[in-house]
Amino acid sequence: GFDSAISDLEKILSSGRHLLSLINDVLDLSKIEAGKMELYTEEVDLDSFVSEVASTCRQIIAKNANELVIRRSSDLGRLECDATKLRQALLNLLSNAAKFTENGRVILSARRERIDNRDWVKIEVQDTGIGIAPEQIGNLFHNFSQATPSISSKFGGTGLGLSLSQKLCRFMGGDITVESTIGVGTT
Repeated sequence: GFDSAISDLEKILSSGRHLLSLINDVLDLSKIEAGKMELYTEEVDLDSFVSEVASTCRQIIAKNANELVIRRSSDLGRLECDATKLRQALLNLLSNAAKFTENGRVILSARRERIDNRDWVKIEVQDTGIGIAPEQIGNLFHNFSQATPSISSKFGGTGLGLSLSQKLCRFMGGDITVESTIGVGTT
């Protein structure tokens, strides 16, 4: 009937979006590796940026009965950056946190920090999910690699997201690092 047709169309649409995002990830990685990636910098109001990213991913986070918590300092101000690339990296981290956490919390925090006489913006995504073993952290940021083979069979994914996100952040002059404890969560 009508309902099953709609259900089928929703699955097709979802699969199409998934494929498009995979293709875009592969193309972005290729651009970075070929030295053809370009930065389109603009001045971004960080407070609005955090709110916008949070509202974009709220549904993904709620899917596994997780709560999204937002913590931000009042002095976030503005940042000169490529907002599209920063958003892409951050949404990737948030969707990973949501995927590996059930009935837990995903915390998005943003603050300014002064390190080695330079001003930095530190954005953290922290979850209360399954965590990552120390010996697996080294592979996290390699193309097409996931923590363990069982991860891809249970949770899906291509192992491109973190690699691309880290490369995008490094390309913009920043970085992504990870801390994790098995069974406690990941930041």
